Amino acid sequence: MNFRNSAIIALAIFLTASGASAAEEVWPRSSASDLSIYVTLLRFRIYADHCSANVPQLKPKFASLMEDLNGQIQGISKGLLASEEFKGMEGKPVPEAIIDAFRDSFDDSKHNFERQDAASICPKTLQNLGEMDDESLKSGLKETLTAVQKMIRNMENEGARPPGR
Repeated sequence: MNFRNSAIIALAIFLTASGASAAEEVWPRSSASDLSIYVTLLRFRIYADHCSANVPQLKPKFASLMEDLNGQIQGISKGLLASEEFKGMEGKPVPEAIIDAFRDSFDDSKHNFERQDAASICPKTLQNLGEMDDESLKSGLKETLTAVQKMIRNMENEGARPPGR
């Protein structure tokens, strides 16, 4: 991953950390790999933002955790994106429909999590996220890369079919 890609991911994390909603965020569009990394981190950011806002004493721990997770996922992504399975995803543009689908899914997840009592759920969430190892993170990122790859491929195949078939 080059500097430009890292800068996009850092900007996306900053926008998420600064309280922007999923609808207001700048989602990566020019690279399927950037979108996959962003989506993977956003899964955690939803919890961190909600818990930081509602249980302020946990905010520094969630901030540190998100910084650690970002570094781990960036490192893991290098190996996955160099593999034959995910080669070519770094320069693959992402159709808006895919971004919209992820955005809708994350809005639903965020609303569901926000319905829970922050004081009771956030300490356990912090613990669970903190206990994630590289293998779990790699599995989650690989799952997201695969999903994005399949969604793009399906959209390309649908566009290649003659009308009425």
